[in-house]
Amino acid sequence: MNKSGILVLVFTMSASMAARSEDTPLSLSATVELAATQSPEIRASRAQLDAADATVVPAGQLPDPELIVGIEDLPVTGDLAYSLSRDDFTMRKVGLMQAFPRRKKRELRTQRARDEVQVSQAQTEQAELEVKRQASQSWIATYIAEETARRFQALIPTLELQARIATAGVSSGRLSTADAYAAQAALIELRDRVRVAEQLSRRARLDLARWVPADAERPLAQAPNFESLPVAAAQLQSNVHFHASVIAYDRQIDAARTDIALAQADKRPDWSVELDYSNRGRPFSDMVTLEFRVGLPLFSARRQDPLIASKRAELRKVESERESELRMHSAEVSQQLSDWQTLQERVKTYDTELVPLAHAQAQAALSAFQSAQSTLKPVLDARAAEINTQVQALELRGQLGRVWAFLSYLQYPRSAP
Repeated sequence: MNKSGILVLVFTMSASMAARSEDTPLSLSATVELAATQSPEIRASRAQLDAADATVVPAGQLPDPELIVGIEDLPVTGDLAYSLSRDDFTMRKVGLMQAFPRRKKRELRTQRARDEVQVSQAQTEQAELEVKRQASQSWIATYIAEETARRFQALIPTLELQARIATAGVSSGRLSTADAYAAQAALIELRDRVRVAEQLSRRARLDLARWVPADAERPLAQAPNFESLPVAAAQLQSNVHFHASVIAYDRQIDAARTDIALAQADKRPDWSVELDYSNRGRPFSDMVTLEFRVGLPLFSARRQDPLIASKRAELRKVESERESELRMHSAEVSQQLSDWQTLQERVKTYDTELVPLAHAQAQAALSAFQSAQSTLKPVLDARAAEINTQVQALELRGQLGRVWAFLSYLQYPRSAP
């Protein structure tokens, strides 16, 4: 095969694979994974994590040495004014100065940088869980909206037939004009509900495109079982301390405690050393100077102590915020679990009892009408009741799915004990 033939084959295979990918139903789990890899929010959080990680090594290093270049004791008056060589006190100096913060302080700075990495890591995990939760809820909303529109659309032929029967019944004298109007009104109302459902489907698709732009138009796969949680309900309540939103505060508390230790470390002095070489004009000799400098934190009541108090207040603030988050989150989880259990029962009731019963009532009304035992109105009323019951069942399943999504993305497995 020549080169052009190979290119055509590769292009054909690529197009075929792309087409198959577009036709492959988009599952909820695939949506969540795609959203996690494509989300700019997660990329921003990971960039912040990389930035924090890059500061760990430099945090504990010694300050850069300082180069010293200057002139000492230069006369500015008299016969020797501005001469660099005739006065025996004038020196051209070059030297180095190195500061030596205490080792404990440098270790604390390194620890503070590591704390910031842990804070960024917790925030990144929290952002990933939030993206997954919102992407899954968007998929569920799209699924429910499209399923509602599909069921409405599937009922149109039935109501069209009923409208034709009603019109024919008026001509034959079996039905009244009111029956025909009622059948036509029911058909028009259903078509309007189809339009509303299709509008909601389009809006849901547009929201889904926020999370998976390249895959938002793919057909959706079947919904997963919302009656089974990835983590046991009891474990979700007992492990509330390990949920991402709470862990983020734990990491901030660690960082605040390190800030206090750093502020306390400033009460202990640092030191520095300076070595200078001074050159004088002939016949004067050159000189070497070695100096040691030690800080004197003599006014800690006005300098270090207020800063320590400030950092302790920051710690109390974060601890209080964590307690508030823990209380709010515990209540929210309990409420969501209660809703999930109730919705499970309600969905089961609709699926096994109310929906089949509404369908049976509609069929019974239709049979009575076909056997001339009733008018058309009971048929239309029973059909409307069946439609409403199906819609309510779908809405309940959507509510169950949203609660399921919230409870499914609360913590990372590695965060649990």
